[in-house]
Parts: sequence; C-alpha cells; structure tokens
Amino acid sequence: MKWPLAALLLAMLAMLASPSAWAECPDYKAKSAANTLSKAFLGKNSSVFQPAVVLKRHHPSRQKEVASYIKAGNQYYTMFSIVNGSCKAFFIKRAGPRY
Repeated sequence: MKWPLAALLLAMLAMLASPSAWAECPDYKAKSAANTLSKAFLGKNSSVFQPAVVLKRHHPSRQKEVASYIKAGNQYYTMFSIVNGSCKAFFIKRAGPRY
C-alpha cells in the first residue's frame, strides 16, 4: 500500500515542479501587451493617457483581464483585453469615446 501512495505523491510533485504549471504573464508585461494591442487598434496617433489596470485574474486558465486607457486625437477610450500566460493580448471590447 505504501508504493502506490509514494508513486502518486511523486507524480504530483513532478507536475507541480513543471514550468508549464506555473506559467503566468507578470502584471507589468500583461499591461504592456494590452496597451500595445489597444494602440495598434486605434491607430498611429493614439497614446496612453492613464496606466493600465489588471481587473481580474482567471485562476484556472491564469489569464488576466486588463483595461487600457488610450487617447486617440481628442477622444478617450477604455479598451478591455485578455492576456494569456505567454503574454499575448486578445481584444474583448472597447468603451468610449469620451471627450
């Protein structure tokens, strides 16, 4: 009875030690990826007018929901995106424009 338990514990330890189990994009890289995607979406004359914010961290998938605040011309937008574990941002929606 001791061997199956030891094998199970060893297998669980190996899974926890694997790099893919802990793969998560750091907050500062997630914010940067979201800002880059948002600026590309709104065009060349867009800029960040307020720092991005990580709104949620989805625990099972380790994805983050990030809000970027972008100014394009004289209009202000809030852009929402999901950033995965490898720091790739995907657009969700945008709010705005505000003047």
